[in-house]
This record gives sequence, C-alpha cells and structure tokens, in this order.
Amino acid sequence: MSQYNPKKNGRGRELVSEQEHEAAYLMRTATVTRQKALEAIREAGPNCEKVMAYLGKK
Repeated sequence: MSQYNPKKNGRGRELVSEQEHEAAYLMRTATVTRQKALEAIREAGPNCEKVMAYLGKK
C-alpha cells in the first residue's frame, strides 16, 4: 500500500494542519500568534488560501 506523498501529487502546499511547523509558518507569514494560527486552521479548514483569507479578516 502506498503512502501519501505530497511531492508526487502537488497538494502538499495547498493544505495546512495543526502541526507545529505549519503553525510556525503561519505565525511568520501572517504575523499572528500561535493561538490565532491554530484558530484560523480550525475555523477555515485545511485549505491554505482560506486560512490566509481568514487571518486577513481578523
């Protein structure tokens, strides 16, 4: 059984999760706290564009 590999299907950059390195990325790029980054992921879902739009509105 093959494992999910974001490099092969190109979807890795479109999705974000609550993992520490992804929260840190959002903290740097959107200049928000860790709490706000995690809140955005929970509220907007795993789509990176939606998360960034959510953070832009807050």
